[in-house]
Amino acid sequence: MTAKINEGLHHQFQSSCTMLKDAIKNVPDEKWHKGTESWFFSLTAYHIVETMDFYTRDSPKGMKWGAKAGYDWDSTKDIETDILPKISKDIVTAYIKEMEERLKTFFETKTPDQLSSDDDFEWFTSIFERILYLLRHNMHHIGELCKTLRDWKCERAKWT
Repeated sequence: MTAKINEGLHHQFQSSCTMLKDAIKNVPDEKWHKGTESWFFSLTAYHIVETMDFYTRDSPKGMKWGAKAGYDWDSTKDIETDILPKISKDIVTAYIKEMEERLKTFFETKTPDQLSSDDDFEWFTSIFERILYLLRHNMHHIGELCKTLRDWKCERAKWT
């Protein structure tokens, strides 16, 4: 039973990563950094992956937001000039690959008792709740990316 639960969760995360990679592939380069107000396609794609990084760690301590793209979120003054130029499709795609490997290890090694236990992410009742939250978070933002692709008359990510 445990193997099937972990396998099912892992499969759903794999599917969400596949859809994210598809959305990134389908956005034209000239629209990669486009958006409205404080929402940008590239930053949202990066945010999805960076949040996977955060919530698949053993502890919330020590996360350096923006580090993979070479910026410090806390010292950013202007998103369009300080952050967007640093977020390339290649950086986000490589980051996804890293998170896919981490998720694989995560689901191969967690036991039911571990998934049911709490940890340093005190705002969740269990590791299981944290992982479900992350999947919901990812799909919310992937939906935003797909809606934006539709609005721009681009091919959307394929449902997997």
